[in-house]
Amino acid sequence: MMKSAGHALLSSFKPPYCFAPKNCHRLPSSLICGISITKSRNYNAYNQKHQSRSNFEMGADQYLPPWFSVAPMMEWTDNHYRTMARLVTKHAWLYTEMLAAETIVYQEKNLDRFLAFSPDQHPIVLQIGGNNLENLAKATRLANSYGYDEINLNCGCPSPKVAGHGCFGVSLMLDPKFVAEAMSVIAANTDVPVSVKCRIGVDDHDSYNQLCDFIYTVSSLSPTRHFIIHSRKALLNGISPADNRKIPPLKYEYYYALLRDFPDLRFTINGGINSIDEVRAAQNEGAHGVMVGRAAYNNSWSVLGNVDTAIYGASPSGVTRRQVLEKYQVYADSVVGMYGNGKPSLRDLVKPLYGLFWGAHGNGVWKRKADAAFHHCKTFKSLMDETLNAMPDSVLDSPVADAYTTTCIDKFANSMNLLPLPYTIKEEQEEELLYA
Repeated sequence: MMKSAGHALLSSFKPPYCFAPKNCHRLPSSLICGISITKSRNYNAYNQKHQSRSNFEMGADQYLPPWFSVAPMMEWTDNHYRTMARLVTKHAWLYTEMLAAETIVYQEKNLDRFLAFSPDQHPIVLQIGGNNLENLAKATRLANSYGYDEINLNCGCPSPKVAGHGCFGVSLMLDPKFVAEAMSVIAANTDVPVSVKCRIGVDDHDSYNQLCDFIYTVSSLSPTRHFIIHSRKALLNGISPADNRKIPPLKYEYYYALLRDFPDLRFTINGGINSIDEVRAAQNEGAHGVMVGRAAYNNSWSVLGNVDTAIYGASPSGVTRRQVLEKYQVYADSVVGMYGNGKPSLRDLVKPLYGLFWGAHGNGVWKRKADAAFHHCKTFKSLMDETLNAMPDSVLDSPVADAYTTTCIDKFANSMNLLPLPYTIKEEQEEELLYA
């Protein structure tokens, strides 16, 4: 006898951010720690100045849903980028770079450098990676006092250092029972929701049924109710992470089939989405949420600047690039060189700003002047004073222009014609998970 996946999951609807597990493992006491809610720390002069309330007064319920989120990107979505991004959009969900659980554990005496953020960055998700349950448990506990709104486990990174030698990232998709156990450990050590970011497959483990087996196992054996789906499979044959974002074809039909087959779960679509028009097109086809990566970094003014109005229905903020830079300057000059050895450097702090001027008149001249100024400027303010005259006032003082249209984008429409057959669960499979 076979049952549809929808009926095999919880019969009564549970919100995606509910913690109630179904058949979660009984975890060893060493992997569970009582969670105490403590007051958030003041991390530096900038945070002290801007701290208005404890991070723990905030939670996922206080924010609009993650209809739009910025993907976690190594060496890109750092504290500097997130500070800038939040000056442009108030509602987009921001993700940290992936932090290895081992890094958090081994840097216990230096956690602010890795985990601290301004409370203005909420809603914010911490993404961690790893394959050691004890380290995942401890890393989660150590992160609690920082007040993240969700903890996400990386099951999608194809980097050889991560999925190869590291044996985590996307390689975890080959062991869904371990992922379920890891998610149970993470959930047992935090009071916030948990989620998984994954690909649609790995190498020749790329059928729709195999993807569904992963989703079903993880959601059945852990409290995970939110999955971010990068709609490509990963190839672990030595190609670069950049090629893994280009060579494997996008299969959006897999994502939309998951919505059909797992109606009690929440899914965010990711991969190949580069504009607000495409975000809205994905939503028009039923996507619960949309995650954008490099377009939200490289063209941040146009993409992030339209999120609040186009996706969340907010009134235009009227913010200008000049206003963003003035506020960012307060942050930048409070943190430059704070970790010693010139870190973070002015170059590090200016890097996230390039996307503010993507395609704008004067952008190339400003970049060249900034590159020269890095050699002698000591503060962010002095660098801006020396270089910003390359940008016309019309660019600096104009609010963001609408970067979306009413034009129909059919990027996802054809996915409905390519949907794989509905996922079915064999009775013996249900029994196996029942006693797992």
